[in-house]
Amino acid sequence: MGEFAIGQGVPRFEDPRLVSGRGSYVDDIVLPRMAHGYVLRSPHGNARILSIDTDRAKAAHGVLAVLTGADWQASGFGDLPCPGGLKRRDGGPGYRHPYPALVKDRVRWVGDYVAFVVAETLNQARDAAELIEVEYEPLPAVVSTAAASANGAPLVWDDCPSNIGFVALMGDKKATDAAFERADHIVRGRFVINRVAATTMEPRGCVVVAMPPTTTTRSTPPCSAPLLTGRSLPRGS
Repeated sequence: MGEFAIGQGVPRFEDPRLVSGRGSYVDDIVLPRMAHGYVLRSPHGNARILSIDTDRAKAAHGVLAVLTGADWQASGFGDLPCPGGLKRRDGGPGYRHPYPALVKDRVRWVGDYVAFVVAETLNQARDAAELIEVEYEPLPAVVSTAAASANGAPLVWDDCPSNIGFVALMGDKKATDAAFERADHIVRGRFVINRVAATTMEPRGCVVVAMPPTTTTRSTPPCSAPLLTGRSLPRGS
């Protein structure tokens, strides 16, 4: 595609396939006896989970399984893989929190993963998720990075007292400091930068085909590094 600048047209090669209905998405895949999963998510930004009752959901029509954080813990699968090598400002290792597929005792963001329902159809899974009874104890929450790093802010993780997991430093600090020393004028400002996320053509999803002795997974991670995500998936299992 070559170099391009603001306002310059960028030739695209994928549009004819997509605008003519020939795109291939996870939801287009239909396999024999395929089951569907649905995640029950937290409505709270920070809360303790006091109890979860899944009996009615398990008895609902078409439901094959209802899993909670306790089930994930008992499975022994452990935490999902996370990038390492990040550091704090003092050079020490960055904070790495537990990362289970389903939480057990506490939710820490709106949308946190509380339970997973598997059913014969997606609508059956959704209906069953509404039958799960979760009792929460809401806790104070912070909704901005500035508030989260302030003294006395509610802790997201109890063993991370600053709420700062890592700091990314780039550039030449000495050269930058020297440039400011030589500057005739210095302008100071506070800039609030919105969160940035890759805008993919479809939301996160995957189809898993279990055909012993191997398992095939087709996934659409909504990120800018799908190959890196793919390498984190187990191979030949």
